[in-house]
Amino acid sequence: MSQDRTVQIIEEIPFNKVEWGQTKELVGRFCKAKSERLLVKITEYLPHFQHSSHIHPEQEEVIIVLSGKAITETDTGRIDLYPGCVAHVPAALRHATYNPYDEVCRCIIIKSPADKDQFKS
Repeated sequence: MSQDRTVQIIEEIPFNKVEWGQTKELVGRFCKAKSERLLVKITEYLPHFQHSSHIHPEQEEVIIVLSGKAITETDTGRIDLYPGCVAHVPAALRHATYNPYDEVCRCIIIKSPADKDQFKS
């Protein structure tokens, strides 16, 4: 049986606290809009918090900055992220995103396939 579309109001979805700030799953395995293939989140990187360096062995990730600033870092260096930036992180690339600034950095995070564990990095 096929699934019908899902429409949600982003502001009505609660944030969950994570090590680097807070996040809310809009589409994925652990929310109303179920998907095994796609994960879409709103994540807020809190000021002066760092998302530790990590790898998604089988997932690609896209980071779209809505407000604030952050830094994305890999073994090849650092790149500043600011509103309007879109960063693509290929699968199996060690990376970190962090916010050394004084304001929250709000981003849309898209991964494919979806996380198998809730609140995974």
